[in-house]
Amino acid sequence: MSLETIERALAEFYCNQNIEVHKMLLEFQNSVDAWNLVWNMLDTSKPHEIQFFGATTLHIKITKQWLQLKQSDYMLLRDKIMDTLIKYYNSTGPSNVTNKLCYCLCAYVVRTVPNHWPDAIPQLMETFRNSLSQSSINVSVMILEILMALPEEFGATTLTNTRRNEVRSELEKSSLQVLSIVESILQSDSLDPIVIHALKCGASWLDIGFDLIKCHRLTDTFISVILNSERSQECILLAIDALKSLCTHPRTSVCEATVFEVLSKVIILSDKLFHLEITKEPNVVVDKLFDLFLGIGDQHFRPIVQGLLNDNTRQLCTKFFNLYLTCTNAPGYYPVNENYSEKTFTFWFLLQDDLLSNYAGPDNALLTIVKPLYISLTQVLLKKVAYPDNLESWTPDERELFRCYRQDISDTFTYCYFILQSEMLDVLLTIYKQVTCDAKTAITQWQTVEACLYAFTAIAEPLQNQDSHPHIEQLMSSLGSLPYEQLDKKAAVAAMDTIGAYYYWMETHPTYLNLIVPLLMMGLHNSNMFSSASIALRDIAKECKQTIAPYNDVILNTAMVALKQVNKLKEELRLIYTIGVILSAMPFPKCKPSLDMFIDPSLDVMRNILNIEDNAECNKHRPELQKRIKVLGSLVSAIDQKNTVYHIIEITTPLLQMMATKCFIACPEDILYTGVCEFLKTVVSKLQEDCSMALSIIIEILMIGFRKSPQPAGILLFKEIIIMFGRQERFIPLIKSTYEEMCMRIKFMFEQIPAADHVGLGDVMESYLSLQGHIFRKSQSLIIDNTNVDFAFVFKIACEALCANEIFLAKTATFFLTAFITISRENRPLFKVIEDNGQFLVLKIICIIKGDTVKSNLDTMCEVLLVLNKKYSDNLRVWFHDIIVVQNILLPNVTENMKSKFFKRVLREKTNRKALQDAVKEFSFICRGLIEVDPYTES
Repeated sequence: MSLETIERALAEFYCNQNIEVHKMLLEFQNSVDAWNLVWNMLDTSKPHEIQFFGATTLHIKITKQWLQLKQSDYMLLRDKIMDTLIKYYNSTGPSNVTNKLCYCLCAYVVRTVPNHWPDAIPQLMETFRNSLSQSSINVSVMILEILMALPEEFGATTLTNTRRNEVRSELEKSSLQVLSIVESILQSDSLDPIVIHALKCGASWLDIGFDLIKCHRLTDTFISVILNSERSQECILLAIDALKSLCTHPRTSVCEATVFEVLSKVIILSDKLFHLEITKEPNVVVDKLFDLFLGIGDQHFRPIVQGLLNDNTRQLCTKFFNLYLTCTNAPGYYPVNENYSEKTFTFWFLLQDDLLSNYAGPDNALLTIVKPLYISLTQVLLKKVAYPDNLESWTPDERELFRCYRQDISDTFTYCYFILQSEMLDVLLTIYKQVTCDAKTAITQWQTVEACLYAFTAIAEPLQNQDSHPHIEQLMSSLGSLPYEQLDKKAAVAAMDTIGAYYYWMETHPTYLNLIVPLLMMGLHNSNMFSSASIALRDIAKECKQTIAPYNDVILNTAMVALKQVNKLKEELRLIYTIGVILSAMPFPKCKPSLDMFIDPSLDVMRNILNIEDNAECNKHRPELQKRIKVLGSLVSAIDQKNTVYHIIEITTPLLQMMATKCFIACPEDILYTGVCEFLKTVVSKLQEDCSMALSIIIEILMIGFRKSPQPAGILLFKEIIIMFGRQERFIPLIKSTYEEMCMRIKFMFEQIPAADHVGLGDVMESYLSLQGHIFRKSQSLIIDNTNVDFAFVFKIACEALCANEIFLAKTATFFLTAFITISRENRPLFKVIEDNGQFLVLKIICIIKGDTVKSNLDTMCEVLLVLNKKYSDNLRVWFHDIIVVQNILLPNVTENMKSKFFKRVLREKTNRKALQDAVKEFSFICRGLIEVDPYTES
């Protein structure tokens, strides 16, 4: 491809964004010729677009196609890059081209040090000092640009561990020299643009690694930039970033004395944070400073905590803890006025986790020290979790962020409880009593009422482990006196949530049900409270089946009225589930009238729809049929009484048969068929062996829809039937004939569409292979000597599914293939399938390795490779040889020697899955270009 052709293609692409032209340009970038043509494109007389494309192509060649380059050309490439870069610097070329050339040079350094270019960094600095024109550009800035790009390019390059350590070691040799240059620039009166480059360069090199003892003087330098009011905000922000890199690097932890010396200097910056005011928008400098101190807290967490016990460091460490509390207590509402407070939640979790894990016991001095801090934190969180008055004026995004923020606070309340125990309950109950002392106060202070109830709800789960709950008794007693009709709906909903959170407490305090049940019944009649009240009622009914029995009639009657007022399906499903729980605690003859009272409305709706003679008109009501099936399914899922469930299936079966015949349709996703199958699956799992009388009817309904269009729901229902009845002799003929018909219809469906489109049937493939995997493991009587099922077809679609980008489909294919291969040695027909199609499987495995699918499939594929090597080692050796050597399939980025070593290693691993996975991953990452290797070293 000529230079003129590329230039014309670029002009066409920039004008029209032509896809074909884009493909042609990508082909050029991947070609070997590109190594030579890029230099013509980088001629300074060329148009800007040509220059930038040339620089980008050169970077791609170095980072992605390094193996195309001969070792003898390494030095020539280096000299060309440096000469071109110097030319651009001296001629003040386009900044984006110059910048890209910097990254090209750095990418070259990463791939050649130290084996092919020792002392690269000192040589670079010396070369550019001597070659750059002082009159055209500032030498320091240009050297800083190159040095800054080097750690970034190193971080962006995926290398083997050995190679990464080699390059890191080489960079660390020069880090002190580079940081000295940065320090000298920052201590001078340099202009902001130079300071900005120095700070960026310093932060990049600090991330590589450094000796804190030798570099801690940089702390003063960075702080002076931050406190210098004459510096631009960009300089200040970059200085904070650089200081954070210095203070939070993992290596700093080994020098504890020096760490405290550094922290004693950094803490001076906290003076800006203790007296914040509410602002319209968060302050970016304050945000960065909080990030700095929180980063210090994360990295040096243990020394700061233990420092509280040391007289020399207690004052410093206490100031850090107060700073974190100040950050949590940032004025204003998150996320409108501030975005700092949410940053501290991780720290409070780490603190309580560390205190309880490492210092647990009655003599925990640290726990005594930090308890006042957590009491203050509890009070702060009650303020921060409270709703603002103007929430409706917030944007939807702001409201969603606040909702997530409240959930984080809920978790943090739990951490506070782990530290404070009953002391937290004292704090919450005291504040709650103050704002609920009378109805007027509760109405005006509803935000605090809601916040206290929210906190009580948050700590309900850990409180479950306590034997005594005197605070909860007082709380529950007070809930009945709240003025619900005048109270803000959010506080009223919080009261329902609190009742539901302590469902377990009701079991041991049944007398309180006399207070709680009427409150919940009131909630069911209130549209704002209905959702929370129904959830609370469901949980209490499940936990207190016997103690709530005296209130069953009240609950059922109220629920019957509430169901007529419910508009949302999910709320109807929740309430009908609760009714199922109540009915489940009653013996069948006694519960039948109530059961029929709740079932009949749904059955009547279904019956009226199915009696419509015009099929087109009938099908218009399919959504309503789907809803009624879901309601019945929710009811059945809650009932444990088999007689009750059998009564339901007995009266619904005729309608389901009519529905199957009249309303099931031939489409890939018949939602009505799916709903019916899920309902029947629930029935089968509930009745178990008692379902045998209805089994033939269930299978009939299942197959009516499946014959119209095979769907996952039908397969999953049949799998449940096999689990329950697959080993009972009297059902095997029925189950076997159904299995054979299912396999036949699925094969026919796949044969009707091209193999390339099979991925569109992913859901069917996944459920089908899951069924087959279960049969091959647990119900082998269905497959032994079964000539009516084409197992070669099943094997092939499993091989295709192994390469799918959907990880669950690939895992299901693995589940089936490992079972198939394992038992195939003892079964001649299955052995023949492996003999005829094993090479096809191995080809798919190699396609996964070389990068034709997502890399997440590698681990699951290794399980297949391991069992294949264990059962068919000799065949696998032959298949590998035929595909790699005879067919000569292309494996990118690897040499013949690397291929040979890899496949020998694979064939050795017959039992160690971890070793096989490591070998396959490393080789695959090399093929995919995710790991850079030196081919001359590797070979």
